[in-house]
Amino acid sequence: MEQPLVSVIVPMYNAQNTIRRCVESICGQSYPNLEILLLNDGSKDGTLAVCRELAAADARIRLIDKPNSGASDTRNQGLALARGEYIQFADSDDYLLPGCTERLVSAARRHKAVLVLAPYRMMIPHGSGYDTREYSLLPAGVYTKADYLWWVIGQPASFYFTVVWNKLFRRDVIAAHGVRFPAMAFTEDQQFNAAYLHHTEGAFVSLAQPCYCYVQNPQSVCHTQVTLRAMLEHRKRMYGIYSQMCREMGLYEKYRTRLRGIYLSLFESTLPSGPVQKLADTVARTKSLR
Repeated sequence: MEQPLVSVIVPMYNAQNTIRRCVESICGQSYPNLEILLLNDGSKDGTLAVCRELAAADARIRLIDKPNSGASDTRNQGLALARGEYIQFADSDDYLLPGCTERLVSAARRHKAVLVLAPYRMMIPHGSGYDTREYSLLPAGVYTKADYLWWVIGQPASFYFTVVWNKLFRRDVIAAHGVRFPAMAFTEDQQFNAAYLHHTEGAFVSLAQPCYCYVQNPQSVCHTQVTLRAMLEHRKRMYGIYSQMCREMGLYEKYRTRLRGIYLSLFESTLPSGPVQKLADTVARTKSLR
């Protein structure tokens, strides 16, 4: 099978303790035709030195050292530099599982897909080690845009559908429609995915085997800085985006009831106790009393 170039975009900030594992998991993929874009977002620790060492060992790595501008802008700079037919993302504290890229590309070529997504493993800190859970919300198979949208609306707050790192995107779609990450403190992945979905036509492929390992960080923005007001505003925004998409596709009446569930959708149960999780707990208790 033809092996088109895949651009793997890795933004990083103060990731000296994890970036080597991430990059080595990419370099060690069975799929060889990669360009690996490492974008150092003004790190203040030893991240840049580690990346220079990695780049010297693998000619496929392109290292970009830039002033700090945040994850969204850094990823957008990666998209502007990417030359691959396909785009893949990885976060600096996570890593790709063996065979990840090969399975994603193989499915994309076989089905001429505009998007391929796969289950992921979540590593949850527990004592001195990790608990591992696997997440997959879409049965393996090939879907139309309308069917894929149905599943997305049904689980609009799940990492499986909202993040970018368990997916393979086509760069021509991104470039033709100027799809970019918005400058937001959280949910920027979901905004990117929704914009990409809006401009796609074709097959959507779900794989059965996990491709990515997400290492949960209890200190991340979504775990520590998301307020109840921000979450409600986000759900209102996503309701508008998905509703408009359904109207354009002539699906609004069919999907209307499902769309309303966006306001009751919950983040994954791994969120720590806080205002958002307390809202989730309240909703769950209320539903159980009906």
